[in-house]
Amino acid sequence: MAGLILNAPYGFPFLPKAIHKRLSLTPEDLRWENWRLTDPFLLDLVQKAVQPEGQTSPLSRDLVKKDQNSPHALPTSLVVSYPYSPLVADPLGLIARELGQTETLGPFILTHGSLEKSLPVWSESEREFIFSRCVKPYFQSLEDAAKTLLATEPLVLIVTIRFFAARPFKLDHRENPRPQVNLGFFEESASPKGLIALAGHIFRRFGLWTELDYPLVGSWIPDSLVGKPRIKTLGLALRRDLYLDETLATVKPAAGSLIRILRAFFVLLGQELDRVYQARLLRAFPPKPPSNVIKAKPNQTS
Repeated sequence: MAGLILNAPYGFPFLPKAIHKRLSLTPEDLRWENWRLTDPFLLDLVQKAVQPEGQTSPLSRDLVKKDQNSPHALPTSLVVSYPYSPLVADPLGLIARELGQTETLGPFILTHGSLEKSLPVWSESEREFIFSRCVKPYFQSLEDAAKTLLATEPLVLIVTIRFFAARPFKLDHRENPRPQVNLGFFEESASPKGLIALAGHIFRRFGLWTELDYPLVGSWIPDSLVGKPRIKTLGLALRRDLYLDETLATVKPAAGSLIRILRAFFVLLGQELDRVYQARLLRAFPPKPPSNVIKAKPNQTS
């Protein structure tokens, strides 16, 4: 009875040639920026977490239907990812806000990268072209995913999945160590407190240190879906050393365990959304009280 959209906005380092030519970054700088701003490893982790048992092929934007015969099956799921580097455009504005370049969420073209080196200055027409060719199709994919799931499921949860490094790139207002899991919310109508509390409880039961809005803040939902009561949202960020050796940039053996934890987390979220929907139905259509009239038994005939 619930649908799940796994939104991965920072999973690709791809740069179109026209934009790559305009960058003044050295190859070494570009590698560092891609390492700090994107994580294809996390995208692969998420895709594997929602793959049907026994399937090994990559899964991206493919509908994974819930097995209605299994109470422990994953909810009907879709994976949506932004196919470009945030050096092209930050589709959600989350990185731009964390770098101090904006205070509002939404598509944003970075003026500086994480290394604080200047990025190209685009004209207004060039900015509009970048947004229309790169960001708009990504937003449309999210909206199409929501429409697809809302056609068959009464509630849909958008989980925006990100990563953060074990150590901050710049001086932080809080000292290390950092939590292993970071949860974020959008607003209470779209990110109910009960949903946030359940998510934190699940990860803590798996032994993972979980914090709300630290070190990353907030979640996100497309403007076209804001205010829709059947759409909920949750921010989920994982500390990268849970699945990667950050020195060697290699996947850790523990990544397999994290995939199973994510899968269990998605299953439990689906079950909670099902419970919420059933409670809504019960409030909207309460069962009729039993009648106080004692009906006469039919005459017995011999």
